[in-house]
Amino acid sequence: MTDKLIKQSPFIRCGEINLRALTFDDVRQPYLDWLNDSDVLKWRGPKAFPKVVGDIEQYISSVRDQSQLVLAIEETATKKHLGNISLAHIQWVHRNAEINIMIGDADVRGRGLGGVAIKALAAHAFNNMGLHRVWAESPNPAFNATVAKLGWQKEGTKREAFLVDGKLVDITCWSLLSTDQIR
Repeated sequence: MTDKLIKQSPFIRCGEINLRALTFDDVRQPYLDWLNDSDVLKWRGPKAFPKVVGDIEQYISSVRDQSQLVLAIEETATKKHLGNISLAHIQWVHRNAEINIMIGDADVRGRGLGGVAIKALAAHAFNNMGLHRVWAESPNPAFNATVAKLGWQKEGTKREAFLVDGKLVDITCWSLLSTDQIR
């Protein structure tokens, strides 16, 4: 309930966007629409069942632990919620975590904001959390092009491991180390 009383401050500032805590204030129609949008679902694993408001509330409640960091991507000028980015499956002993991102707002896709968010969160993971390796897996050509441009290393391919439009496609596996050159 406290989330509704306090305006969320940016947690990570990165120019045109900020990364901030995902709160119950974010449970609005646009967020629900993203989770049921066929263009968004095309590249997401949980696409077989429709989402309802309770699913979002349950998700936000579940992310308040030390095994993941889930942040809202917010446009700096308008404070509009554009999507989410997370460090999931944080393994503190092994100093690694998986980065996941969803740009839900169709109006901002293709503007490079996902790359800005990925770069900022990876820097936070290395510089403030002491992680050494971040990784991601995706069948999405746009995501794969973005991380390649950012200097991530391709680690391999999971062949025909993801269903897109009725066809099994490959998932590309990526990583970035704290010692790698970040572009």
